[in-house]
Amino acid sequence: MKKVRLLSLLLAVGIGLTYISIGSLGCKGRPSSSGKDSTNTSVTDSGQTTLSPNLPYDVTIAPTDTVLQTQIRADFDLFSWESFIALNWSPDSTEIIGANGDNATVWETWKENAEVFLPDGSKPAPWNAALQQKNKVLVQVGKTPTVLLTDVTQPFLTGPLIDQNGEYTRFEIVMNEKMFDYIDNNVLYNYQGQQKFTDTIAFPSGNNEKKAHGAIMVKASWKIMGKGDDTTRFHKTRATIHVNAIPKQGVKDTTYTALVGLVGLHIGTKSQNNPQWIWSTFEQVDNAPTFNAVKDVHYNFYKAAAGNNNMNNAPAHPWNPSIPGQTPSQIVRLTPIFEGTQALNDAFHKKLIAVNPKTVWQYYELVGTQWPVHAKQSATGDPFPVYMANSTLESYIQGVVREGKISYVPGVTSSCIGCHNGATSWSGRTSDFTYLLRTASAYKQAAGNKKK
Repeated sequence: MKKVRLLSLLLAVGIGLTYISIGSLGCKGRPSSSGKDSTNTSVTDSGQTTLSPNLPYDVTIAPTDTVLQTQIRADFDLFSWESFIALNWSPDSTEIIGANGDNATVWETWKENAEVFLPDGSKPAPWNAALQQKNKVLVQVGKTPTVLLTDVTQPFLTGPLIDQNGEYTRFEIVMNEKMFDYIDNNVLYNYQGQQKFTDTIAFPSGNNEKKAHGAIMVKASWKIMGKGDDTTRFHKTRATIHVNAIPKQGVKDTTYTALVGLVGLHIGTKSQNNPQWIWSTFEQVDNAPTFNAVKDVHYNFYKAAAGNNNMNNAPAHPWNPSIPGQTPSQIVRLTPIFEGTQALNDAFHKKLIAVNPKTVWQYYELVGTQWPVHAKQSATGDPFPVYMANSTLESYIQGVVREGKISYVPGVTSSCIGCHNGATSWSGRTSDFTYLLRTASAYKQAAGNKKK
């Protein structure tokens, strides 16, 4: 396989810049997660917009300055879209993505965070055991595996996201086999194991030359389907939703099932040339309007009639999904999607629609890709773009609006690399741009069991 190389040509179009693909990405023939070459199921057009179940390994470019970043953004955005397509492909790679409208996805067969970091700190079940269990669930529910959704607050407890029906958005994090194996083999799944691990934590990296995938983690946000939601515009699953007991508020531990729709997908990919990871963020197109570009349509997290008086403000306490009649969030996107990124969105939407005009995947768009410009020169690698936010995952830290003008605050405004650079394990040492290790519990030895 050829290295990913510069594909883009900048063209002045109207008031902005857009890019077009002029060369081959060189991604054909990459093995799928099963290790099999499934290129025969790829769908490619003359513009090299490719629908393929094969995950890309890395982006190989050596940018030198910020000006160049707008030119090479196309390569990273293309990497993001290829990742999105491959991850949302059916686990049966012979089935073209969206051919049947909606489909089960590859990433939903991966290990969920709670399956790796167990409450008692014990060793998690083997990777294949989890896959077999999820496949059985898939058969029982018919189309997609059941998901247990418990998290209701966004990163750093900035607040829950409440949709227009007063329902809390739920979140989950999953990891691929490479990431799981590293955690499992190094006993990083509990507090004691992390304390004993003295090497630098370094997850496997994707490598073009070796045709090897690296660690990948996916953060997903889901909304409960309800009044006003057009379910044909969402990837959906039957989910088991858990509400934790809050005795002081009279809330009992509750579990119920509901139909949920995917509204946000954040993909982190560790690679050789981008050790600070490549961060790709996607959203369902109906989530929220762009600032000062509100349309009279139904949004998932914005009501046009309510205006911007409470824009991007976290809900008042108490945060409890069981309390009825809570005020919906009023979310707007502060940073518009780059023109070239939107052009690539349009190109992939056309390709998806060509497979099936009713595919749900035409209603998802790439918001942006962040990568390290100078990966070896600093801890953060000088990320570009400097700030990037998913309106469902970083709703309240997108920036600040004063007198109609947007400003960004270093260290506060959302930046994937900037944020994850501070991640550490329970040993206090850096954890390679993931906070997942901090969810590990101390190992609690069962009675009569002397082995860890």
